[in-house]
Amino acid sequence: MGAAAGLLGDKWNLGFLAETERQVGGHLQSHLSRLPQQDEKSRAVVEQMYVDETRHSDMAVQLGGAELPLPVKLAMKASSKVLTHTAYRI
Repeated sequence: MGAAAGLLGDKWNLGFLAETERQVGGHLQSHLSRLPQQDEKSRAVVEQMYVDETRHSDMAVQLGGAELPLPVKLAMKASSKVLTHTAYRI
C-alpha cells in the first residue's frame, strides 16, 4: 500500500505516512495501558516512541499529506493486524 501511495504523489505518500504513524501511536498506547505503572524504564521508552510517532505524523500533515479515505485506513489497520499476529507466531 505504501508503494501505491508513493506512486500517487507526495500528497498521498505523506498522507499514508501520517496515517501509519497515527496507527503506530495507537499501538504504542495499547502497550502503555498494559505496562505496569512501576515499570518506569519501559514506560519512558514507549512514551518517547509515542511522542516521536506523533511528531512524524504531524510533520507529514504539515508538509501537505492528505487525509486518507476511511476504506484505506481500515485496510491499513487490517493488514497491520495480520503482520502483528504473524510476527508473534514466528
